[in-house]
Amino acid sequence: MYELSRVRLYSIGPAGARYADTVLDLRGVGEPVPRPAPAQAEFFEDEPVGPPRRPAPAGVLFLENGGGKSVLLKLIFSVMLPGHRNTLGGASSGVLRKFLLADDCGHVALEWQHTLTGECVVVGKVSEWRGRQVSNDPRKFAEAWYSFRPGPGLGLDSLPVAESTAVGRPAEGVSGARGRRRTMKGFRDALTEAGKFYQHLDVHWEEIHDRWNEHLGDLGLDPELFRYQREMNADEGEAAGLFAVKKDSDFTDLLLRAVTDTRDTDGLADLVSGFGNKLGRRAELTAERDFTAGSVDLLGRIVEAAGTRARARDIHAGSERRTRTLARRLSARAGEERGRAAELAQQVTSAAHTVTGAEETRGRSALIAAELAYRHASLALTAAEKGA
Repeated sequence: MYELSRVRLYSIGPAGARYADTVLDLRGVGEPVPRPAPAQAEFFEDEPVGPPRRPAPAGVLFLENGGGKSVLLKLIFSVMLPGHRNTLGGASSGVLRKFLLADDCGHVALEWQHTLTGECVVVGKVSEWRGRQVSNDPRKFAEAWYSFRPGPGLGLDSLPVAESTAVGRPAEGVSGARGRRRTMKGFRDALTEAGKFYQHLDVHWEEIHDRWNEHLGDLGLDPELFRYQREMNADEGEAAGLFAVKKDSDFTDLLLRAVTDTRDTDGLADLVSGFGNKLGRRAELTAERDFTAGSVDLLGRIVEAAGTRARARDIHAGSERRTRTLARRLSARAGEERGRAAELAQQVTSAAHTVTGAEETRGRSALIAAELAYRHASLALTAAEKGA
């Protein structure tokens, strides 16, 4: 038989009653265990002196309303009695998902001590939101359970919830976790690696409720005891309310719940509950279906308009490309024509210079011819005068 020795809560709880890194220590105040098993101290710890003592046989937690008493019990029961149908206090199936923020990787770890040998075993639960986004879809809420026997290499204080852990036992009220929080995968890898390196830890990891319940039974932690506790605390009442039967059918129901394995009927109950929820939301789902159908129609038109606009943009882009190509060609042709015009202008200028030179030559030739005619006439006149 085991007794609860310590509880560690890390990065979990609702906004008004949140546990950043809290350890509830119930050790060392009970009677010494009668047949203590050999134990080796963890690294950087003193060797134990004398037989270990049992945890506190009872305790009282004083908190004001809303301080987190029910939250603490719900978290403990989520480890020992998993499944949304087993939530303590008759809460809704999604209440545990409200204890986790988007960036959280929440941990609930319980250390149990054997009443005869003093040997300890740690069982815990780790949960996070897939994709780091809070959702109403329970399939996006990931949770898993694990167990190990604490010893050198790993204990409740040195759980690999963060990238590093303080050396030695941290001071009271001080978290031993250092660095960024590990994701569920990172925590599982670190836990598995420690189990491979330290064989005595006997690390076990499970993600299915029924298998985890079976594993708890193999460890000697009977989940049925917690089922009775859950029923006694269904309305935060006392144990007498569980056995307060008023008629034969109440006693029959109590007896059947005590001797019957409810795992076979839980699936049917979940199915009926889910179907009832869908029927209750029929009007909402019908309105959502109509809205979705109308939205699909309008979105189809938008898609068609977007396709038409895309085709028009493609045509416009093609026309723009062709226009730019034509403009480049015309610009090149204009450059060529300007070059040719410049050459023709140069040729015209050369021809004008040639014509001017020819006119000047012709003028000089005319002057020479006139001079020659004048001299010829003068000579002819002189010859005529001499002949007379």
